[in-house]
Amino acid sequence: MDWTGGYSAGWDVYSVDPETWDDSSLLDGMMSVDISRDGTDDVPLLETGTMHADSASPFEWSWCRIYMRAEQDGAEMVPMATLLFERGSVHTDHRSSTCELRGKSVLQPAADRKLDRGMFASAGIDGAAYAARLLKECTPAPIHVEGSFTLVDDYVFDLGASYLEAAWKLIKAADWCMQIDGRGEIWIRPKPTEPALELDRAHASLLIPGVDMTLDLSGVPNRYIAVEDRDKAIAVNEDSDLMASYPRRGRWVDVVDASPVRVDGEPLQRYAERKLAEASTVLRTYSYTREFWPDVMPFSLVNGTLPADGLEGSLRVLSQKLTCGEGVTVKEDAAEEVRV
Repeated sequence: MDWTGGYSAGWDVYSVDPETWDDSSLLDGMMSVDISRDGTDDVPLLETGTMHADSASPFEWSWCRIYMRAEQDGAEMVPMATLLFERGSVHTDHRSSTCELRGKSVLQPAADRKLDRGMFASAGIDGAAYAARLLKECTPAPIHVEGSFTLVDDYVFDLGASYLEAAWKLIKAADWCMQIDGRGEIWIRPKPTEPALELDRAHASLLIPGVDMTLDLSGVPNRYIAVEDRDKAIAVNEDSDLMASYPRRGRWVDVVDASPVRVDGEPLQRYAERKLAEASTVLRTYSYTREFWPDVMPFSLVNGTLPADGLEGSLRVLSQKLTCGEGVTVKEDAAEEVRV
C-alpha cells in the first residue's frame, strides 16, 4: 500500500472475543468513528474513541475493533483501534436517531482497579515484567514486553493507587513507554529510537500546510535533590551555555524527590543527575495535520526534514486526533527534546 498515493477508505467494526482477542462478529449500523491518542498525562490511557451508530442497534457495551478498508489497486484491512465501547447519548432529528458510543482504552480496566494496601515491587526484580503482570491482572488485551530492567530498591506503591499508576511508575523509572497497536495489544518497551515516519521530500504530500511551533521553559529546575532514608544527593545545572542553569537565571529552581526509584544498580548521586537531566530536557513542540501513515502512535518518532514548511527535527509523538472518513487525517503534536 502506497500511503503517499490516493486511496479510498471504508470502515468495518467487529466485536472482539475477550477470551481469544480475535474478531467475533461484524456490527451493523455504525456510521462514523473518531480516535484520539495521548501519551502526555501523568498516567496515560493512550487511546480513546467515539462512534456513532443507528440508535436501533442493540448495543450496550462491547470490546470492538475498528478496521479501515483501504482500497488502492486492491483492498487492505488495517486495524485502527480496539476499544471498550459503551452506549452513551442518543440524538433524534426528524424521527432519525443516532447513538453515541464512547470508547475506552484497553488500559481502562487497570485504571479502575486499585492496589491492595502495602503492595510493593521488591528490589532486584525485572520492573518491565512486573508492570506487565500488574496489567495482566486487569485487562484481557495481550501484553508484550521487549527487554528488561532491574529495580535497585523496594518500591511501595501509594495508598489508593491504581494498577495502571503502579505500572507507569515502574516503566517511567527506566524512561520506557507503553504503546497500543491497532489490535489493542499492549507493548512495554524502551522508547523507540528509529523513526516510524519520515516527513521528508519523498513524503511531503502527507503534510497538510500550516505548522505551529512552541517552546516552554517555565518550571524547569536547575537543582535536583534526592533523599533516601538518611542519604541525600544533589545534582546542579551550572552550565552557563544552558538557558535554565543557575548562572543564566541567577536563582535556584529546586525539585525535592523523597521517593527515588533507582534502576540497574545506579547510586543515589547518579540517580539525581539522571533525573535532573530528564527534568532539564524540555519540548519544542510542533502541531500539524497530515495524512495517515500506519504504526505511528504516541512515543513513536517522526523525522521531519521539511524546514521550508516549518517542520524540522527528530520529533516524538505526544498526541493524535484521527478523523476517519473517505481517508484518515491525523492532527498531531510531536516534540523535539531540547536540553536547557
